[in-house]
Amino acid sequence: MKPLQDLAVYDDADFYDREFATREHDVPFFLDQAVRAGGPVLEVACGTGRITLPIARAGVDVTGLDVMPSMLAVARRRSAAEGLPVEWLEQDCRDIRTDRRFALVFSATNAMQHLHDLDSVLAFLTSAREVLLPGGTLLLDVFNPSPAKLARRPDAPYHHKSVTDLDGTELDVRAATGYDAATQVLHFTLDYLRGGEPVRTKKVSMRCFFPEELLALCRLAGLEVVERHGDYDRSPFTGTSPKQILVCRAGTVNRPR
Repeated sequence: MKPLQDLAVYDDADFYDREFATREHDVPFFLDQAVRAGGPVLEVACGTGRITLPIARAGVDVTGLDVMPSMLAVARRRSAAEGLPVEWLEQDCRDIRTDRRFALVFSATNAMQHLHDLDSVLAFLTSAREVLLPGGTLLLDVFNPSPAKLARRPDAPYHHKSVTDLDGTELDVRAATGYDAATQVLHFTLDYLRGGEPVRTKKVSMRCFFPEELLALCRLAGLEVVERHGDYDRSPFTGTSPKQILVCRAGTVNRPR
C-alpha cells in the first residue's frame, strides 16, 4: 500500500481544533447512531475528539483511532480534563489492531477520502469489517462529487469560509482546487488570510468516490450497504445530495473470478 499523503496538514492540532470547534451539524447524527448501537463504538480518524467526546459524555463506551500523534495528544488532554474514559489508539486505519469488537465503527467528515489508492481503500474497509461484532454496523461519510465543483479551475480561487485563529482574530479562507480525473483526486490549496495577507497555507487532497463505485467497493470488501443517506438529516440519497452516508453490515465477500 502507498503511504498516506498530505497528513502534515494535521500536525498543528491546536489550530485544527480551533478551526472546527464550531462544526456541530454532524454531531447529532453520529451521537444518535452511537447511542442506538449501545457500544462499544470505534471512531476511525477521530482527530481531536470533536465527535468522540460527545459520545463519551453520553455514557457510551467509545474508542478513538487516529494516525496523527499530534491530534491524539489534544484528544487525550481533553478527555482527561473531563474525566472521560476514552481509549485512544494511534494506528493506521488500514490495519486496525485491537482485541475488541465493536457494535458500531464509523468514519466521519470525509476522513476516508484521504485514502487515495484502491489497495488503501479496500484495506480500510476490510479492517473495519473485521473488528465489527456480529450484526455490527460500519458508517461511512464522504461527500458526493459535484461536477460543477470538480470543473473549477486552479487559477480561480474562491471564498471557502471564515475561521477564528488561535489569537482570536478572524481569518478568511480562500480555496483553489484542481481535479485529477485519472486518479479521482481533488487537490485543494487553502490560503488563510488576515487583512488580505496570507498567514498560513494548507494543501489537502481528497479522493472522490462516485456513488456506484462506492457501493461496488463496499461489496468487494464484504460489506452489505443496508441504508444510504444524502445528508446528516437522514434524507434519501439522490444524485444531487451533498453527502454519501452509507450504513453497512458484514456480508459475503464477492471476489471477481
